[in-house]
Amino acid sequence: MKNGETDPGITIFAGRFGSGKTEVAMNYALSLCVQSPVSNLQSPILIDLDIVTPYFRSRETAEIMEKRGVQVVAPSAIGRYLDTPAITPQILGAIQQPGRPVVLDVGGDRQGARALGQFSPAIRQRDYVMHFVVNPYRPFTDTLEGLAGSIAEIEASSRLQVSSLVSNPNLIYETTIEHIVAGHAKIEGFARELGLAIAFVCVERRWVDALGSNHFTQPVLVLDRHFVMSWE
Repeated sequence: MKNGETDPGITIFAGRFGSGKTEVAMNYALSLCVQSPVSNLQSPILIDLDIVTPYFRSRETAEIMEKRGVQVVAPSAIGRYLDTPAITPQILGAIQQPGRPVVLDVGGDRQGARALGQFSPAIRQRDYVMHFVVNPYRPFTDTLEGLAGSIAEIEASSRLQVSSLVSNPNLIYETTIEHIVAGHAKIEGFARELGLAIAFVCVERRWVDALGSNHFTQPVLVLDRHFVMSWE
């Protein structure tokens, strides 16, 4: 880095369908803008590599994100609505910009991890962390065995290591405080068994006041929902 600057690194969010990882990735990228307002040249880059869940993609709200200071990079316009992983100069170039924080939204199964794996050599050249977003109320991550298997699958296909868990216990519009508290306690148990830290807890903004600022020992990422179901 020039002038003694440090590389802000790459933050990867992986997670099974329904984990809420895309919402987490979007809110995390936006939080970087709030923490340190910067020029466009240093603004966060959000890369949408989720080829698994085409109905819930960060690129569908790219314009909103970019107005708030986050550059969104997604597959080219030709493949905009196709689930075809491909190394594109745009994505590779974004990953290789060491002066800007990069956030990657990645699908949480073998297919999604393979898309990430294509970029693993470039990612390993920078500092990176890979968070696995856990919602204990969703299939595949509601048991320790399921979660461990999901992480192993992601690591093998992506050729990258999961650094920590992100706790995101919710049932969308049916969520209660009890669901959040009990779900997070379950994830803490998973983390102990797996020997992984919990990077932060995700709490939707409407629950922040009710839970209080000292309810969790881990940092809290406040979520503003960007995807609203048609029936809500």
